Amino acid sequence: MPTTKIYDIAIIGAGASGLQLLYEIVQADPTNERQILLLDSGDRSTKSWCFWEDEKNECFPFLVEKTWESMTYRTSSGETIKSKIHPLQYKYISSERFFTYFFTEFIPANPHITLVNSWVQKIQEGADLHSVVCKDGSSFYANRVADSRPLKSEDSSLIYQHFSGKFIEFEQPILDESSMTLMDFSLPVSTHEMAVFHYILPFSQTKALIETTVFTKLAYDKEAYERIWQNYIETHYSSQKYNVLANETGTIPMGVTTQKREGQVFNIGTAAGNMKASTGYAFTRMHEDATYRAQNLSQKTPSRFRFYDKMLLKIMQSEMNKIPAVMDRLFSQVQTPKILRFLDDKSSLTDDIKLLSKLDIPLFIKHLFR
Repeated sequence: MPTTKIYDIAIIGAGASGLQLLYEIVQADPTNERQILLLDSGDRSTKSWCFWEDEKNECFPFLVEKTWESMTYRTSSGETIKSKIHPLQYKYISSERFFTYFFTEFIPANPHITLVNSWVQKIQEGADLHSVVCKDGSSFYANRVADSRPLKSEDSSLIYQHFSGKFIEFEQPILDESSMTLMDFSLPVSTHEMAVFHYILPFSQTKALIETTVFTKLAYDKEAYERIWQNYIETHYSSQKYNVLANETGTIPMGVTTQKREGQVFNIGTAAGNMKASTGYAFTRMHEDATYRAQNLSQKTPSRFRFYDKMLLKIMQSEMNKIPAVMDRLFSQVQTPKILRFLDDKSSLTDDIKLLSKLDIPLFIKHLFR
Protein backbone atom coordinates (compact mmCIF):
# COMPACT_ATOMS: atom_id res chain seq x y z
CA MET A 1 0.00 0.00 0.00
CA PRO A 2 1.51 3.35 -1.02
CA THR A 3 2.31 5.88 1.66
CA THR A 4 1.83 8.84 -0.66
CA LYS A 5 -1.35 10.83 -1.02
CA ILE A 6 -4.38 9.06 -2.47
CA TYR A 7 -6.69 11.19 -4.64
CA ASP A 8 -10.40 10.65 -5.07
CA ILE A 9 -9.97 11.09 -8.81
CA ALA A 10 -7.11 11.71 -11.22
CA ILE A 11 -7.91 13.48 -14.49
CA ILE A 12 -5.41 12.87 -17.27
CA GLY A 13 -5.35 15.81 -19.67
CA ALA A 14 -6.20 19.48 -19.18
CA GLY A 15 -7.98 20.03 -22.48
CA ALA A 16 -11.67 20.63 -23.15
CA SER A 17 -12.89 17.30 -21.76
CA GLY A 18 -10.59 17.18 -18.73
CA LEU A 19 -11.27 20.73 -17.60
CA GLN A 20 -15.02 20.40 -18.11
CA LEU A 21 -15.05 17.26 -15.96
CA LEU A 22 -12.94 19.05 -13.34
CA TYR A 23 -15.44 21.93 -13.28
CA GLU A 24 -18.49 19.70 -12.95
CA ILE A 25 -16.94 17.59 -10.18
CA VAL A 26 -16.32 20.74 -8.17
CA GLN A 27 -19.88 21.97 -8.79
CA ALA A 28 -21.28 18.62 -7.65
CA ASP A 29 -19.27 18.72 -4.39
CA PRO A 30 -19.80 22.10 -2.67
CA THR A 31 -18.00 20.80 0.46
CA ASN A 32 -14.75 20.61 -1.55
CA GLU A 33 -13.90 17.33 0.16
CA ARG A 34 -12.89 15.46 -2.98
CA GLN A 35 -9.17 15.52 -3.58
CA ILE A 36 -8.60 15.94 -7.33
CA LEU A 37 -5.40 15.45 -9.29
CA LEU A 38 -5.15 17.13 -12.70
CA LEU A 39 -2.27 15.94 -14.89
CA ASP A 40 -1.49 18.53 -17.55
CA SER A 41 0.75 17.91 -20.58
CA GLY A 42 0.96 21.66 -21.20
CA ASP A 43 -0.73 21.75 -24.62
CA ARG A 44 -2.11 25.26 -25.16
CA SER A 45 -2.60 25.16 -28.93
CA THR A 46 -5.05 27.75 -30.21
CA LYS A 47 -8.54 26.44 -30.85
CA SER A 48 -12.03 27.81 -31.47
CA TRP A 49 -14.70 25.92 -29.59
CA CYS A 50 -18.08 26.47 -31.24
CA PHE A 51 -21.43 24.85 -30.59
CA TRP A 52 -25.15 25.36 -30.80
CA GLU A 53 -27.46 24.92 -27.87
CA ASP A 54 -30.90 25.80 -26.59
CA GLU A 55 -31.17 29.22 -24.97
CA LYS A 56 -32.24 27.53 -21.71
CA ASN A 57 -29.34 25.06 -21.67
CA GLU A 58 -26.23 27.16 -21.31
CA CYS A 59 -22.70 25.73 -21.40
CA PHE A 60 -20.16 28.05 -19.73
CA PRO A 61 -22.16 31.23 -20.53
CA PHE A 62 -19.59 33.39 -18.71
CA LEU A 63 -16.92 32.32 -21.22
CA VAL A 64 -18.94 32.78 -24.42
CA GLU A 65 -17.44 35.62 -26.47
CA LYS A 66 -19.93 35.79 -29.33
CA THR A 67 -23.44 34.46 -29.99
CA TRP A 68 -25.31 34.23 -33.29
CA GLU A 69 -29.05 33.69 -33.63
CA SER A 70 -28.95 33.31 -37.43
CA MET A 71 -27.10 30.85 -39.62
CA THR A 72 -26.16 31.01 -43.29
CA TYR A 73 -25.63 28.15 -45.71
CA ARG A 74 -24.36 28.78 -49.26
CA THR A 75 -24.96 26.07 -51.84
CA SER A 76 -22.53 24.84 -54.48
CA SER A 77 -24.47 26.91 -57.04
CA GLY A 78 -24.04 30.08 -54.96
CA GLU A 79 -27.55 30.29 -53.49
CA THR A 80 -27.57 31.81 -50.00
CA ILE A 81 -29.90 30.33 -47.37
CA LYS A 82 -30.07 32.42 -44.22
CA SER A 83 -32.37 31.50 -41.36
CA LYS A 84 -33.06 32.14 -37.70
CA ILE A 85 -32.20 29.14 -35.57
CA HIS A 86 -34.40 29.98 -32.55
CA PRO A 87 -34.67 28.51 -29.94
CA LEU A 88 -31.05 27.54 -30.63
CA GLN A 89 -28.03 29.82 -30.59
CA TYR A 90 -24.58 29.32 -32.10
CA LYS A 91 -21.76 30.25 -29.70
CA TYR A 92 -18.00 30.79 -29.71
CA ILE A 93 -15.43 30.30 -26.96
CA SER A 94 -11.72 30.78 -27.65
CA SER A 95 -9.28 28.33 -26.11
CA GLU A 96 -7.29 31.31 -24.82
CA ARG A 97 -10.20 32.55 -22.72
CA PHE A 98 -11.10 29.01 -21.64
CA PHE A 99 -7.58 28.14 -20.46
CA THR A 100 -7.03 31.55 -18.86
CA TYR A 101 -10.15 31.15 -16.74
CA PHE A 102 -9.24 27.68 -15.52
CA PHE A 103 -5.54 28.23 -14.84
CA THR A 104 -5.67 31.76 -13.41
CA GLU A 105 -9.04 31.71 -11.65
CA PHE A 106 -10.78 28.38 -11.17
CA ILE A 107 -7.90 26.08 -10.18
CA PRO A 108 -6.18 28.61 -7.84
CA ALA A 109 -9.56 29.20 -6.12
CA ASN A 110 -9.91 25.49 -5.32
CA PRO A 111 -6.99 24.27 -3.18
CA HIS A 112 -8.31 20.69 -3.18
CA ILE A 113 -7.21 20.52 -6.84
CA THR A 114 -3.58 19.48 -7.33
CA LEU A 115 -2.14 20.47 -10.70
CA VAL A 116 0.87 18.52 -11.98
CA ASN A 117 2.59 19.24 -15.28
CA SER A 118 3.64 15.89 -16.67
CA TRP A 119 3.08 13.40 -19.49
CA VAL A 120 1.33 10.19 -18.49
CA GLN A 121 2.98 6.98 -19.65
CA LYS A 122 0.55 4.35 -18.35
CA ILE A 123 -2.19 3.50 -15.89
CA GLN A 124 -1.76 0.50 -13.62
CA GLU A 125 -5.18 -0.67 -12.51
CA GLY A 126 -5.69 -2.28 -9.13
CA ALA A 127 -8.68 -3.77 -7.36
CA ASP A 128 -9.63 -0.54 -5.57
CA LEU A 129 -6.67 1.74 -6.13
CA HIS A 130 -5.00 2.73 -9.39
CA SER A 131 -1.60 4.24 -10.10
CA VAL A 132 -0.81 6.73 -12.83
CA VAL A 133 2.79 6.49 -13.99
CA CYS A 134 4.37 9.48 -15.74
CA LYS A 135 7.24 9.57 -18.21
CA ASP A 136 9.46 11.35 -15.69
CA GLY A 137 9.16 8.34 -13.36
CA SER A 138 6.72 9.87 -10.88
CA SER A 139 3.60 7.96 -9.81
CA PHE A 140 0.28 9.06 -8.37
CA TYR A 141 -2.54 7.07 -6.78
CA ALA A 142 -6.28 7.56 -7.13
CA ASN A 143 -9.55 5.75 -6.49
CA ARG A 144 -10.81 6.74 -9.94
CA VAL A 145 -9.02 7.78 -13.14
CA ALA A 146 -10.47 9.76 -16.07
CA ASP A 147 -8.32 9.35 -19.18
CA SER A 148 -8.67 11.85 -22.05
CA ARG A 149 -5.69 10.64 -24.08
CA PRO A 150 -6.82 9.99 -27.68
CA LEU A 151 -6.62 6.46 -28.98
CA LYS A 152 -4.36 5.69 -31.94
CA SER A 153 -5.92 4.33 -35.10
CA GLU A 154 -4.31 2.62 -38.10
CA ASP A 155 -7.52 2.65 -40.12
CA SER A 156 -6.52 3.77 -43.63
CA SER A 157 -10.15 4.62 -44.47
CA LEU A 158 -10.43 7.18 -41.67
CA ILE A 159 -11.81 10.55 -42.77
CA TYR A 160 -10.19 13.71 -41.46
CA GLN A 161 -11.54 17.21 -41.11
CA HIS A 162 -8.64 19.54 -41.82
CA PHE A 163 -9.05 23.26 -41.38
CA SER A 164 -6.92 26.25 -42.25
CA GLY A 165 -8.27 29.62 -41.22
CA LYS A 166 -7.35 33.20 -40.51
CA PHE A 167 -8.73 35.81 -38.16
CA ILE A 168 -8.82 38.91 -40.34
CA GLU A 169 -9.91 42.53 -40.08
CA PHE A 170 -11.27 44.37 -43.12
CA GLU A 171 -10.71 48.10 -43.51
CA GLN A 172 -14.40 48.62 -44.33
CA PRO A 173 -17.48 47.41 -42.34
CA ILE A 174 -18.69 44.83 -44.87
CA LEU A 175 -19.68 41.85 -42.72
CA ASP A 176 -23.10 40.84 -41.45
CA GLU A 177 -22.23 40.08 -37.83
CA SER A 178 -25.73 38.80 -37.06
CA SER A 179 -25.27 35.52 -38.95
CA MET A 180 -22.47 32.95 -39.00
CA THR A 181 -21.86 30.80 -42.08
CA LEU A 182 -21.86 27.10 -41.24
CA MET A 183 -20.97 25.93 -44.74
CA ASP A 184 -20.22 27.71 -48.00
CA PHE A 185 -19.72 25.30 -50.92
CA SER A 186 -19.82 28.03 -53.58
CA LEU A 187 -16.12 27.74 -54.46
CA PRO A 188 -15.97 24.79 -56.93
CA VAL A 189 -12.87 23.03 -55.59
CA SER A 190 -14.33 19.79 -54.18
CA THR A 191 -13.08 16.58 -55.84
CA HIS A 192 -13.58 12.82 -55.49
CA GLU A 193 -10.83 12.94 -52.83
CA MET A 194 -11.97 15.92 -50.80
CA ALA A 195 -15.08 17.97 -50.00
CA VAL A 196 -14.24 21.62 -49.40
CA PHE A 197 -16.35 24.35 -47.83
CA HIS A 198 -15.77 27.62 -46.01
CA TYR A 199 -16.82 28.49 -42.49
CA ILE A 200 -17.21 32.11 -41.36
CA LEU A 201 -17.57 33.58 -37.88
CA PRO A 202 -18.15 37.35 -38.13
CA PHE A 203 -17.32 38.90 -34.76
CA SER A 204 -18.12 42.42 -35.94
CA GLN A 205 -18.71 44.25 -39.20
CA THR A 206 -14.94 44.21 -39.83
CA LYS A 207 -13.50 41.18 -37.97
CA ALA A 208 -14.05 37.51 -38.76
CA LEU A 209 -12.60 34.05 -38.72
CA ILE A 210 -12.71 32.72 -42.29
CA GLU A 211 -11.75 29.08 -42.50
CA THR A 212 -11.16 26.58 -45.29
CA THR A 213 -12.50 23.20 -44.14
CA VAL A 214 -11.66 19.96 -45.94
CA PHE A 215 -13.13 16.47 -45.50
CA THR A 216 -10.62 13.95 -46.86
CA LYS A 217 -8.61 10.79 -46.28
CA LEU A 218 -5.49 12.61 -47.45
CA ALA A 219 -2.84 14.10 -45.19
CA TYR A 220 -2.91 17.78 -44.26
CA ASP A 221 -1.73 19.92 -47.20
CA LYS A 222 -0.85 23.36 -45.87
CA GLU A 223 0.09 24.91 -49.22
CA ALA A 224 -3.01 23.61 -51.01
CA TYR A 225 -5.34 24.86 -48.30
CA GLU A 226 -3.64 28.24 -48.31
CA ARG A 227 -4.25 28.51 -52.07
CA ILE A 228 -7.92 27.57 -51.62
CA TRP A 229 -8.29 30.17 -48.87
CA GLN A 230 -6.74 32.88 -51.02
CA ASN A 231 -8.96 31.85 -53.94
CA TYR A 232 -12.04 32.17 -51.73
CA ILE A 233 -11.04 35.64 -50.51
CA GLU A 234 -10.28 36.84 -54.05
CA THR A 235 -13.62 35.46 -55.26
CA HIS A 236 -15.81 36.97 -52.56
CA TYR A 237 -13.83 39.95 -51.24
CA SER A 238 -11.70 40.96 -54.22
CA SER A 239 -12.04 44.71 -53.69
CA GLN A 240 -11.50 44.65 -49.93
CA LYS A 241 -8.32 45.35 -48.02
CA TYR A 242 -7.69 43.42 -44.82
CA ASN A 243 -5.08 42.56 -42.20
CA VAL A 244 -4.41 39.06 -40.89
CA LEU A 245 -4.64 39.05 -37.08
CA ALA A 246 -3.94 35.36 -36.39
CA ASN A 247 -3.93 31.92 -37.99
CA GLU A 248 -5.77 28.80 -36.92
CA THR A 249 -5.06 25.32 -38.25
CA GLY A 250 -5.89 21.83 -37.10
CA THR A 251 -7.20 18.37 -37.81
CA ILE A 252 -10.14 16.45 -36.38
CA PRO A 253 -10.40 12.70 -37.06
CA MET A 254 -13.97 11.74 -37.93
CA GLY A 255 -15.29 8.35 -36.91
CA VAL A 256 -12.34 7.94 -34.54
CA THR A 257 -11.57 4.78 -32.66
CA THR A 258 -13.25 4.83 -29.25
CA GLN A 259 -12.90 2.65 -26.22
CA LYS A 260 -15.93 2.66 -23.95
CA ARG A 261 -13.86 1.89 -20.89
CA GLU A 262 -16.08 2.32 -17.86
CA GLY A 263 -15.79 1.68 -14.14
CA GLN A 264 -13.21 3.23 -11.85
CA VAL A 265 -10.88 3.87 -14.80
CA PHE A 266 -12.77 5.40 -17.71
CA ASN A 267 -12.28 7.35 -20.93
CA ILE A 268 -13.47 10.89 -21.54
CA GLY A 269 -13.29 13.16 -24.57
CA THR A 270 -12.92 11.80 -28.08
CA ALA A 271 -11.63 8.46 -26.80
CA ALA A 272 -15.02 7.93 -25.13
CA GLY A 273 -16.93 8.80 -28.29
CA ASN A 274 -17.85 12.32 -27.18
CA MET A 275 -17.40 13.74 -30.65
CA LYS A 276 -19.99 13.63 -33.41
CA ALA A 277 -18.36 11.29 -35.94
CA SER A 278 -19.85 12.98 -39.01
CA THR A 279 -19.32 16.62 -37.99
CA GLY A 280 -16.46 16.82 -35.48
CA TYR A 281 -18.49 18.83 -32.94
CA ALA A 282 -17.58 17.81 -29.40
CA PHE A 283 -17.64 20.65 -26.85
CA THR A 284 -21.23 20.33 -25.59
CA ARG A 285 -21.05 16.53 -25.81
CA MET A 286 -18.05 16.60 -23.50
CA HIS A 287 -19.89 18.97 -21.17
CA GLU A 288 -22.95 16.73 -21.03
CA ASP A 289 -20.76 13.70 -20.35
CA ALA A 290 -18.89 15.60 -17.61
CA THR A 291 -22.16 16.61 -15.95
CA TYR A 292 -23.42 13.04 -15.84
CA ARG A 293 -20.12 11.61 -14.61
CA ALA A 294 -19.78 14.21 -11.85
CA GLN A 295 -23.17 13.09 -10.55
CA ASN A 296 -22.38 9.37 -11.05
CA LEU A 297 -25.12 9.05 -13.65
CA SER A 298 -25.03 7.30 -17.01
CA GLN A 299 -26.35 8.38 -20.39
CA LYS A 300 -27.06 6.66 -23.66
CA THR A 301 -27.36 7.97 -27.18
CA PRO A 302 -29.88 6.08 -29.35
CA SER A 303 -27.99 3.73 -31.65
CA ARG A 304 -29.76 5.06 -34.74
CA PHE A 305 -27.63 8.22 -34.62
CA ARG A 306 -24.42 6.17 -34.82
CA PHE A 307 -25.98 4.40 -37.81
CA TYR A 308 -26.67 7.74 -39.54
CA ASP A 309 -23.06 8.82 -38.95
CA LYS A 310 -21.72 5.59 -40.43
CA MET A 311 -23.85 6.03 -43.53
CA LEU A 312 -22.54 9.53 -44.19
CA LEU A 313 -18.97 8.46 -43.51
CA LYS A 314 -19.35 5.60 -46.00
CA ILE A 315 -20.36 8.10 -48.68
CA MET A 316 -17.36 10.26 -47.78
CA GLN A 317 -15.01 7.29 -48.05
CA SER A 318 -15.96 6.43 -51.63
CA GLU A 319 -17.87 9.38 -53.12
CA MET A 320 -16.55 12.51 -51.47
CA ASN A 321 -17.59 14.61 -54.48
CA LYS A 322 -21.25 13.91 -53.60
CA ILE A 323 -21.08 15.69 -50.23
CA PRO A 324 -21.82 19.24 -51.54
CA ALA A 325 -24.97 17.96 -53.28
CA VAL A 326 -26.05 16.03 -50.17
CA MET A 327 -25.69 19.13 -48.02
CA ASP A 328 -27.32 21.40 -50.63
CA ARG A 329 -30.37 19.16 -50.71
CA LEU A 330 -30.56 18.96 -46.94
CA PHE A 331 -30.33 22.70 -46.23
CA SER A 332 -32.59 23.59 -49.17
CA GLN A 333 -35.45 21.35 -48.04
CA VAL A 334 -35.24 21.15 -44.24
CA GLN A 335 -35.48 23.98 -41.71
CA THR A 336 -32.07 24.72 -40.21
CA PRO A 337 -33.06 24.26 -36.52
CA LYS A 338 -34.34 20.77 -37.37
CA ILE A 339 -31.05 19.95 -39.09
CA LEU A 340 -29.12 21.11 -36.03
CA ARG A 341 -31.29 19.00 -33.70
CA PHE A 342 -30.66 16.02 -35.96
CA LEU A 343 -26.90 16.63 -36.03
CA ASP A 344 -26.94 16.99 -32.24
CA ASP A 345 -28.68 13.60 -31.78
CA LYS A 346 -31.63 15.40 -30.21
CA SER A 347 -34.30 14.84 -32.89
CA SER A 348 -37.23 12.42 -32.59
CA LEU A 349 -37.54 9.33 -34.76
CA THR A 350 -40.48 10.96 -36.57
CA ASP A 351 -38.37 14.02 -37.36
CA ASP A 352 -35.51 11.78 -38.49
CA ILE A 353 -37.75 10.00 -40.99
CA LYS A 354 -39.05 13.31 -42.37
CA LEU A 355 -35.51 14.67 -42.71
CA LEU A 356 -34.03 11.54 -44.29
CA SER A 357 -36.87 11.40 -46.83
CA LYS A 358 -35.58 14.68 -48.28
CA LEU A 359 -32.17 13.20 -49.08
CA ASP A 360 -30.91 11.28 -52.11
CA ILE A 361 -32.42 7.93 -51.11
CA PRO A 362 -30.75 5.83 -53.86
CA LEU A 363 -27.34 7.16 -52.83
CA PHE A 364 -27.83 6.18 -49.20
CA ILE A 365 -29.35 2.80 -50.06
CA LYS A 366 -26.34 1.99 -52.23
CA HIS A 367 -24.01 2.56 -49.29
CA LEU A 368 -26.32 0.79 -46.85
CA PHE A 369 -25.41 -2.54 -48.40
CA ARG A 370 -21.75 -1.73 -49.09
